[in-house]
Amino acid sequence: MRIFIAEYAVATGDQGFIEEGSAMLKTLVASFHRSGHAAYYPTASIRLPVGEPLLTTESFLETLEHADGCDAGIVIAPDDILHEATEVLENHTCNLGSPRDAVRRSADKLSCARVLEEHEIPVPRTMINKVSSGRWVMKPRYGCGGEEVRVVNVKKSERVPPGFVAAEYIQGEHISVSLIRGKTTLPITINRQIIRQNGNTLTYHGNQTPWEVKNREEVLKVATDAVNALGCRGYTGVDIVNSDQPYVIDVNPRITTSIVPISQILTCEIAELILSAKRGALPEKINIKGSAEIKINSAILS
Repeated sequence: MRIFIAEYAVATGDQGFIEEGSAMLKTLVASFHRSGHAAYYPTASIRLPVGEPLLTTESFLETLEHADGCDAGIVIAPDDILHEATEVLENHTCNLGSPRDAVRRSADKLSCARVLEEHEIPVPRTMINKVSSGRWVMKPRYGCGGEEVRVVNVKKSERVPPGFVAAEYIQGEHISVSLIRGKTTLPITINRQIIRQNGNTLTYHGNQTPWEVKNREEVLKVATDAVNALGCRGYTGVDIVNSDQPYVIDVNPRITTSIVPISQILTCEIAELILSAKRGALPEKINIKGSAEIKINSAILS
């Protein structure tokens, strides 16, 4: 098969995301190559050891139109443009990731929280206008810029800045669950997220996989219920704070940086799992061997 893989930072030359972007792209392209597929990727300058580069100076959305000649495609982009990018991709080839409606629901942090609440999935209280006294996490309603995620202590009440949401601060262990969904949902691994708090700022520095938790089955059920409720497809990451119970913090309806270490411990190819999900033929379980981690220096929350 001819697979089109568009990663935002590599395609546009955006240096703010290039470290994790190129790592995710390299992992995917290499896996499809090992599986016997031809992988094509738009790039502003970077060339990978395998795969077919499509040199471009176009806008990111314009580069997606080159998926026309491929059998299927994957798009990786910041949350605030992922919905539009997914729509363009779907107009030009078969989308191996989440459909546009699921992307829209997941990328909007307020909408995501409300959908999960309706399905009785544990989430922090999430507000958009004003918050009462307590500890809150202020973050952009759309987007994944870690430099804008901060913890605030509110004494009486405080208005939420325009374009932001406030989520109740939950003390606990930062983990994530990586899943692939087709007709069924296959949890792959639980991962430890390396999150650091400097003053009132939260930053992401990578993850370790696999990660053992005492309430493993509960964590996997919450993550599975979340992606099912939102209608995600393909590879999806669910960020969780594991406290008195697992609380879903974010649902990423796209490839995340966790795919890099996960691909190193899987005994099968991640590319084949993604294709199997589209075909509706996911295995009931997968096997892993060893452990791995990815360290990110750019400190951007994903």
